[in-house]
Amino acid sequence: MVRDVHDFDSGSPIFGDRHGAGPPKFRAPAAGTALVQVPGVMKATAIGTRARLPLGFVACVCVWVLVLYPAPAEPTPQSSAIRVVTVVPPPIAAAEPPAPQSSAIRVVTVVPPPIAAAEPPAPPLAPTTVHIVLTRGPHRLELDLPLDGKVAADDADAIARIMRCPTSGRTRRIATGTLALLADVAVRFPDREIEIVSAVRAEPDRSRDGVKHSKHWDGHAIDLKVHGAKLAEVRDAMWKNHHDIGVGWYPAGGFIHIDYRPDIHDTAWTQLKPNADNIYHPRWAMRARDPGSS
Repeated sequence: MVRDVHDFDSGSPIFGDRHGAGPPKFRAPAAGTALVQVPGVMKATAIGTRARLPLGFVACVCVWVLVLYPAPAEPTPQSSAIRVVTVVPPPIAAAEPPAPQSSAIRVVTVVPPPIAAAEPPAPPLAPTTVHIVLTRGPHRLELDLPLDGKVAADDADAIARIMRCPTSGRTRRIATGTLALLADVAVRFPDREIEIVSAVRAEPDRSRDGVKHSKHWDGHAIDLKVHGAKLAEVRDAMWKNHHDIGVGWYPAGGFIHIDYRPDIHDTAWTQLKPNADNIYHPRWAMRARDPGSS
């Protein structure tokens, strides 16, 4: 028998007993009492023992329901957190801290290596020869004459031939000292031809202490002229710059005499006319070596 819910009083098993004005207390309904929903009202229906379904049947129906209508698998809850992957590079060896610097300014002076002083260029070698051109009449001899007069044998013979006595044909090599005087003439008056007036002679026509002598005899004397040069300039230059020498001036003949005389004192003279007596110690000789003399 179904009762309306209003049919239950406050003391029924559906409603809890009220005790005074306090809140109602509920207690479980008695066995065999169920709640059913009817339109508009929920009523309790007593289900008898016959109305109960076997438990096995209920279990079987539940299994088939689960098989035929499986519950959708709930997704695995994902964490909403963002995963940040941090790549950590290998540790870098820490650089050694720089050495502490002094606050003072350090001035470094770089001294370049000493530069070796360049050796001064060697002075050019002084010439040892002079080019000379000798003439005598139709004969001409051109050669490099050593300044010291030391010539090779071939050159000595060539010089001797141009210096031979034209009268007797006597030939003699010219002394080394005399050739050195001849070379100095060529140095002081370059590019000038030197004309040989007389050199080697035959038997001398002069005597000293009863003995005939002449520097021309033994090849120590040469009479010459320098073309294009003043005769007085050649005379003074040879007398002033040499010793062990004899210098004779022959203005009438237009030549000078030079000879090498290491065995006697220097001698200078003038012969104004051919075959005239010589004037020794002439004034020109004193002025050439001592310009302050009168």
